[in-house]
Amino acid sequence: MRLISHEAFASYMTFRGYSVRSLAHRLGVSPALVGHLRSGKRNTCTPVMAIAIEKALDAPRGSLFVPKVSHVAGYAA
Repeated sequence: MRLISHEAFASYMTFRGYSVRSLAHRLGVSPALVGHLRSGKRNTCTPVMAIAIEKALDAPRGSLFVPKVSHVAGYAA
């Protein structure tokens, strides 16, 4: 899943009172993962993690993450 906006993610964390470490602890992941998403250094995670993050932040489903679309070039037969 692709993070829509690292600024929105950071705002949700602040609004809900989470630090990078406290959210990581709640999710059972490393603080580096949460920190990279928050800073914009990373913008993808697994669908399971995206759902867990939105749930932990009490964010509407699909408000922070969207499916990552990969484009496959067509070929002539």
